[in-house]
Amino acid sequence: MRAIELHRDAGAYALGVLGTVDTCRFEEHLAGCSACVVQVREFGPVVAHLAAYAHLLPPGGVPRPAGRP
Repeated sequence: MRAIELHRDAGAYALGVLGTVDTCRFEEHLAGCSACVVQVREFGPVVAHLAAYAHLLPPGGVPRPAGRP
């Protein structure tokens, strides 16, 4: 994985959707990249809002269109 790809993985890492190998690689990168540390921290509120929204979804996770039961 190239360095530029690692920088792009900050959001996926914050969301916890990277695979095991990519998580390990990103964490190694994160240890020396202050820009990615900031990005991961900034994703914290986004992750929290997405988690809160997910709890509001009906079973199956598909929101119903407005005006439909």
